[in-house]
Amino acid sequence: MAKRAAGLYYSGKRTREWLKFKAMNEQEVVIVGYTAPRRSRKYFGALVLAVRTGSNWRYVGHAGTGFDEEMLRSLYEKMQPLKTQAKPFNVQVKDEAHTTWLRPRLVGEVKFTEWTTGGEMRHPVFLGIRSDKKATDVIREMPV
Repeated sequence: MAKRAAGLYYSGKRTREWLKFKAMNEQEVVIVGYTAPRRSRKYFGALVLAVRTGSNWRYVGHAGTGFDEEMLRSLYEKMQPLKTQAKPFNVQVKDEAHTTWLRPRLVGEVKFTEWTTGGEMRHPVFLGIRSDKKATDVIREMPV
């Protein structure tokens, strides 16, 4: 919360005296799959995301927001040559029946509100591709 030093609190009313700010975290992720599009969305629905844990991949969530139409098209084209039948981890994920798996090569950046107790990101929003990073270097980042 941010509050004017001399600001008063008005019960039940929204004012500019007190403002609520949400802290956001950012995390590099590896795109290991995508779900089928729904309704009017083109190309894909959400990205399936993972990070490296030792020599294994760990599922960290789905990101279905943060895309404009051009980004959807561009990402879809980049993902097509990476299609595979192999799932990169042993856990079951939502919409798995409608998921296309990818070889873990594409690195992206997401923002999110917090980590769940199960190790998934809450409310992830895709920010963009990171071409400067190798997928095998992407691990879960810890706050300093």
